[in-house]
Amino acid sequence: MKVETINTAGNWSVHWTESLKKAIQLGTNSYKIGQQLLLENKRVKIWHIELEPGQAIPFHKHDKPYFYICHTKGCSRSYFSNGSIIETYYEPNDIKYLNNLNTKNFFIHNLENIGATTLHFTTVEFTE
Repeated sequence: MKVETINTAGNWSVHWTESLKKAIQLGTNSYKIGQQLLLENKRVKIWHIELEPGQAIPFHKHDKPYFYICHTKGCSRSYFSNGSIIETYYEPNDIKYLNNLNTKNFFIHNLENIGATTLHFTTVEFTE
């Protein structure tokens, strides 16, 4: 997995349209971190994401530890509520684990497929 910073935190550059800034506000209380919830119990939520080229999932909040697996090769862009923008280049079975998230240490972002292939993710969020 390769990550490139397109815009740094605190820099509300030309990349940030008014509609993107407004969309962040909608995501402040959204905990829908995937398109399809496959399993939910008291310990985990398992989500599926499938993004065709050009598709995106809306802004949402991460305040619990989670990991994701990208099952396909591709490229995404994420806009974060602190102003940063990153592009991520995936290889099949890339995994990322974010373990230090909580109600005081969280982030809000979206996920856009900016590549030419369909992106498939499985995301496991720890609820306890």
